[in-house]
Amino acid sequence: MDKLFYLVAGLGKTGYSIAHYLKRQNRSFIAFDTRDTIEGIAQFKVDFPNVEIYFHELPSAIYSQIAAIILSPGISLDEPFLVKARSLDIPIYGDIECLAQVVQAPVVAITGTNGKSTVTTLVGEMAKQAGLKVAVAGNIGEPVLNRLNDIEQYDLWVLELSSFQLDLTYSLAPKAAVILNITPDHLDRHHTMDAYIAAKQRVYHHAEVLIHNRQDIQTYPATIPVAGSSLVSYGLDQPVGVNDWGIIDKDGMLFLAHGDYELMPVDQLKIKGKHNWQNALAACALAHAAGVGFDPMITVLSQFSGLPHRCQWVRTLNQVDWINDSKGTNVGATESAIAGIGGAIQGKIVLIVGGMGKGADFSDLRQSMQTYVRQLILIGQDAEIIANDLKGAAPMQHANSFKEAINIAQSAALPGDVVLLSPACASFDMFRDFNHRGEVFAELVAAL
Repeated sequence: MDKLFYLVAGLGKTGYSIAHYLKRQNRSFIAFDTRDTIEGIAQFKVDFPNVEIYFHELPSAIYSQIAAIILSPGISLDEPFLVKARSLDIPIYGDIECLAQVVQAPVVAITGTNGKSTVTTLVGEMAKQAGLKVAVAGNIGEPVLNRLNDIEQYDLWVLELSSFQLDLTYSLAPKAAVILNITPDHLDRHHTMDAYIAAKQRVYHHAEVLIHNRQDIQTYPATIPVAGSSLVSYGLDQPVGVNDWGIIDKDGMLFLAHGDYELMPVDQLKIKGKHNWQNALAACALAHAAGVGFDPMITVLSQFSGLPHRCQWVRTLNQVDWINDSKGTNVGATESAIAGIGGAIQGKIVLIVGGMGKGADFSDLRQSMQTYVRQLILIGQDAEIIANDLKGAAPMQHANSFKEAINIAQSAALPGDVVLLSPACASFDMFRDFNHRGEVFAELVAAL
């Protein structure tokens, strides 16, 4: 039988956007979700009344009629229906690939374990400040295909891309691409670090300007795939070449720099910590590759105070800064926050950690904790596991509630210190999600 339709697999937010995209294209499709049912199915049936929907398992007879599977990134490639589809040579790709096949304007692509949303937002704001019409999308905000109605109006696309999205993308050709950093994450999905790194490296395929982090060898492009492409690096040391980005020390004052050009003093950045110096440099490198001048970069960096729950300043009380990094849901993110903030302040960090640990090895935090942390405060269901992994790294105290953790932190912090919520864990044992956790933290701190 001839192949007749596309299969939209996964009926969350991205799947919904794919369905609308196919409807606008007048392409026939059916829908499938591995779950037994989904929220919003009634509305889906209203919007797509003639579309057949399958749950849990796909009938065998369907496979011969599938032209391609357009997959939501949340679905593992190990799912049996995808294993079978690959054995039948059915193409499998995602929404980013759909965009890649039609987009005409330049694209900058951002991936990495931590910092993606901050850098993506910064690049978008810099381009807007420069007068460009910008679509900021991907793994941030709304799905990319929701923006295709207005595709003609954009001068630039700024895409945050997860490893799951990159696994489903083949023909994206970015004007500039970056891997910010790589630390262990999503190994339940990728199984090995090599597979995770390979997924991240896909962002460089077909890229014109390949931007990497000098402090993280795993971000260096494994291959230089496009003739005429160029390499640009950034890091917390002095720029290596005229096109590279870094930090220049001029008479004891540190500057963000491009080659030997001093862009701005780091102490004028609203976002704090050395990891945010790196984020700022990465954003500048991407924006520069997209044709943005220095003035818009400086304006944005001097005004941008950070994304909610990502090393976000909450308040200063008695010369102690309170920082909300509730988005620090893995060990790598928390290690980056500790080292970044600890290396940029005169005092020490009072650190609140804990929640659902997802089987992580918290001993990776030991070195930065020994260097920068005055007091460790443990919360949540895996507090005991964290205590065992970090025994002796810093003075530690268990808190029976979030409010108790805040009170302990206030007592422990000295002038010049930072109280940092960066839990290195998921939040679901105590909160709806990391946003809820950060909101409660901000409310409790505001009430002190």
